[in-house]
Amino acid sequence: MSRIVRTGLLGLIAVGWAGVGQGQEAKPKRDPRIDQVMATVISRGQTDKVTRADVVRLLSQYPPVQADEREMAYRQAVDLLVNFHVLNHYLSAQRIQVPEDKVDAQIDRMKEQMKKEGQTADLQAVLAQNGSSMAELKKEIANKLRWSEFTSSKATDAELRRFLNQHRDRFAGTQVRASHILVKVDSNATQEQKAKARQKLEAIRKDIVGGKTTFAAAANKYSEDPANAGGAGGDLDYFTLDSGFVEEFANPAFKLKKGEVSEPIETPFGMHLIHVTDRKEGRLPDFEKVKPFLAQRFNMELEKQIVTEERKTAKIEVQPMPKDLFANEPAQQPGAPAAPAVPPPGGARPRQ
Repeated sequence: MSRIVRTGLLGLIAVGWAGVGQGQEAKPKRDPRIDQVMATVISRGQTDKVTRADVVRLLSQYPPVQADEREMAYRQAVDLLVNFHVLNHYLSAQRIQVPEDKVDAQIDRMKEQMKKEGQTADLQAVLAQNGSSMAELKKEIANKLRWSEFTSSKATDAELRRFLNQHRDRFAGTQVRASHILVKVDSNATQEQKAKARQKLEAIRKDIVGGKTTFAAAANKYSEDPANAGGAGGDLDYFTLDSGFVEEFANPAFKLKKGEVSEPIETPFGMHLIHVTDRKEGRLPDFEKVKPFLAQRFNMELEKQIVTEERKTAKIEVQPMPKDLFANEPAQQPGAPAAPAVPPPGGARPRQ
């Protein structure tokens, strides 16, 4: 359905595995921990829970993370799953009808895919083994179809043309070349700590704008980006809005004119000053040729807007990360998956 929906329903993770009897086929043993509630989401009169099984299932889709990144990985995963429920509560309130036969057809296709992959287990048994059910699967498929109906009604040609012009830098492939100065700030930093970093950058910016130093010299002296250790002057080279930089960094960079230095901006990596040193304008593509891609991006933006607004009135309670959520390699049982993870937050460079 979208980037915030749980993926890999057929690749569900069983937390524990054990053989059942000499000479018998090993069968997964259901671990009661998978029902542990990690978050509760209440919005639009509906209540849903994010379970340990949900979190592990999502985390398993990504490469492992380092031990010191596990807390962040857990928070990111729970946040995505909370968004999933918030969005579905919103869609349910739109009263979009989804025919039962369309849901059943999707389930039949999933069963056929399992057969093609050589899986002999029954889908319903696999779901039950992993803390889910056929009813929950049908609900997720219905929500996927409901989202498709909803976005189709919104993504008219007129709306997509407006969206294209509104985001012309992205779709035209416009490039900027920028440098930055990073002052690292922990994601859990207090407002006082953030204010201190902001004040430091404001003082540096004042010296740059006042001609007391150049941006490159200031970057080499003050930037805490490890990639600038060789004295690159904070240069990030040319990039587009789709080059992988986090939007908190990329969006302000593209709003700057050539030669301008930004006020301090905050990203998940800390506080930055951005200096745009060059800009290469792109050319808007033919509407009909990029219409499918436009619709995809439009849907992503629509989803983000809905979730942001819905979370303002939702009641969300998140539990601390279980200490045993990430299994240690030596303690893993035969057949168990590697410790779950989400994409690492990366280094100091402001990329996604």
